[in-house]
Amino acid sequence: MVLAHEDERTHPYWYACVIRIFHVNVEYRDPMTHVCMSPTRMNFLFVRWFQRDSSPAGWAAKRLQRLEFFDQDNLADAFGFLDPDCVIRGAHLIPAFAYSTTDKLLGTSFVREWDKDSKDTDHDWRYYYVNW
Repeated sequence: MVLAHEDERTHPYWYACVIRIFHVNVEYRDPMTHVCMSPTRMNFLFVRWFQRDSSPAGWAAKRLQRLEFFDQDNLADAFGFLDPDCVIRGAHLIPAFAYSTTDKLLGTSFVREWDKDSKDTDHDWRYYYVNW
């Protein structure tokens, strides 16, 4: 869960599923002097972004906020890298079991390796609820 980077009047947060955590040593080479600076450790997360469902949610609607993964038509928005310092906190996401799974969002991919026991490695839950 991170702060939204745009003017969000409806919901102040963005949500992502962490796929991998990377720790790298980066050397910066000055293009003018060609001098390499000493290595600096850099941490970053490879994430799969969620988008908010447009259906009503919140106290007035008496329903938790519902999220879904981006589909294959929006792969540029579906994945990204994130500075761990931008993460506010972890969020508990509950699969919306009533909507079942789908294979329309993303084909077979390594991003589902966390569920090695599952036979549905090319399926995602259609929706998730954000549990505060």
